[in-house]
Amino acid sequence: MKSKRRNPNSATKPNKEPKLSRTHAPTDLSPVDWQRGLRRQFGREQAFGLENLTSEPFFSEFRVSNPVSRSSYRVAIRGLGPGGNFCSCPDYATSELGTCKHLEFTLARLEKKRGARAAFARGYQPAFSELYLRNDGKRCVYFRAGTDCPPAVSEAAAGLFDAERDRMLPDERLGEIEHFMTMVSKCGHELRA
Repeated sequence: MKSKRRNPNSATKPNKEPKLSRTHAPTDLSPVDWQRGLRRQFGREQAFGLENLTSEPFFSEFRVSNPVSRSSYRVAIRGLGPGGNFCSCPDYATSELGTCKHLEFTLARLEKKRGARAAFARGYQPAFSELYLRNDGKRCVYFRAGTDCPPAVSEAAAGLFDAERDRMLPDERLGEIEHFMTMVSKCGHELRA
């Protein structure tokens, strides 16, 4: 049995994402996925500047600057998917898509760095705990336990945040958040909001 030899001059290229139309939604995508795809496509084509504002290489805060408009926005990366990241731009604040061109530009740059695949597979694991606003279809408050989270804080969080919904704070319990934050503060554990 003969095996076929691969032609060394015909390097296989990874499948490129199809170019999305800005005016016509593809029939196989929901409107939300189409809009996210457009931001991903446009953001990855930009020549923005990127400055890491902390010492963390991937899960960090960045300044994304546009040399043409001379504007800049703060971007926080917590993962690859929509919702958990943050950008200070107006599009991110109003679209409720959980992404924007600045986030997509930053993710594209980070994904090219050595160690990115392993880092994103491990996920964001800070020592501190975090209350954050997820902007993924509806703005909701979420809790992320840090690696140094004491058992008392974990127990209190389990009673307040819905574990079946990725530790989301139910709307009807929003009034209890201040009490939770006070309790965490008394424990001496760092909680960022």
